[in-house]
Amino acid sequence: MLRSTTWALTAFLFFGSSADKPYLTEPELEIDEGRAVVSVQLMGAFTEELFEQIQTGLATGFTYQFNLLRDRLRWADNRIDKSELEVMAMYNAVTREYLINYKHDGKLIDSRIARNREELEEAMTRIESIPAFVLSHDLKPDLRYLIKARAKLGSRTIMLLIPTRIETDWVTTRKFRPPATEP
Repeated sequence: MLRSTTWALTAFLFFGSSADKPYLTEPELEIDEGRAVVSVQLMGAFTEELFEQIQTGLATGFTYQFNLLRDRLRWADNRIDKSELEVMAMYNAVTREYLINYKHDGKLIDSRIARNREELEEAMTRIESIPAFVLSHDLKPDLRYLIKARAKLGSRTIMLLIPTRIETDWVTTRKFRPPATEP
């Protein structure tokens, strides 16, 4: 009996509860002027612990990963391109404001100021209209494509020994065909 209880507790510590695991909503996709524009929301990731860490003044945030894929089942090499959006927040104790920086593939694309926790959470977890990919002329209009997204939330250790990454599961957009290019 003791062994089975110990095994169950160990399994819970390793795999955690899926009920409280952060997740991404289904991404919305818009093709606009040869760009794949994605909107997505991160749910269940803005915890009290994260807010307290931001309150210390340390730069804290999430990394959103996007992959552009060919719609081919059972192919190991179907990724065409990848992209990352890093969202970092810092607290300024003097002004009592939060500075949120957005970096797309390492380049700063936007900065915002939030004045309270609700604005901060909204700015960090709701990603609106990010131009994730420029659809090149190399994409074949007769093939279908899709975009996968996930969020990396950081890392932690299990039982003070085993490092693990905290990340959401991958979610996918609807399948699409690139716009036909004029010769």
